Amino acid sequence: MKKIIAVTCLALASASTAMAQQPPKASTTTAQYVAMCQQRTDLAAQNFCHGFGQGVFETYLVSRHPQKAPPFVCAEASGLTRQDHIDAFIKWTTANEKYNQMSAADTILRYLGETYPCRKG
Repeated sequence: MKKIIAVTCLALASASTAMAQQPPKASTTTAQYVAMCQQRTDLAAQNFCHGFGQGVFETYLVSRHPQKAPPFVCAEASGLTRQDHIDAFIKWTTANEKYNQMSAADTILRYLGETYPCRKG
């Protein structure tokens, strides 16, 4: 029984040491996201690009508390495709390179707020 406990402790100690040596995974930067979105022939990159962007927007919609956080994105229904929106975002990031090293999710919301602001009053 003592051998089992000793082996278990040794295994846990080595696992925690290995985990401690791993640097924390950074979130996807705007530059990384844009690079993925620009890989038009890579199906996996396009799936990530579309899914991540849609996920950020959907999370904004479902997590915003109507009384505590007034909306700042008011995108009206349009004839634009998801790809049209992504292309417009990429163009916007080219003019706003200062956000390239920020979280892509933060930058997407910033873009949406500037592009589709809610009317005051």
